[in-house]
Amino acid sequence: MLNWPDMILRPQLLTQQGKIHNRKKHMSRLRVFADFHNADVEGRLRLNCIGTIEDLASQSIELQDGQLLTFYSEDLEVDGVVKYSHEESMWVAVIDWNEIRQVEDLAIQAKS
Repeated sequence: MLNWPDMILRPQLLTQQGKIHNRKKHMSRLRVFADFHNADVEGRLRLNCIGTIEDLASQSIELQDGQLLTFYSEDLEVDGVVKYSHEESMWVAVIDWNEIRQVEDLAIQAKS
């Protein structure tokens, strides 16, 4: 089984069922707002801002450890893995900061 950093740094992701899927197949993954300026000391996005809470409620998403979601802010997005931070008593998203992409770029790629 992949550990947390490996799951984020590799171009493939491990699902909760243990199957590996390519990121491109998950373009329809649920998207949740996250403030990219609200990261903890480990570089994980804190999932406690009002935009995040509103998105979770409107989509009836209940956060779970290991859950795969796409996090967005304005014209940026990134895939991440949800994890509960016992140190901060809140949910966070483990992301690869080098994998943040501009949404505009994705729309152009889809048309090609």
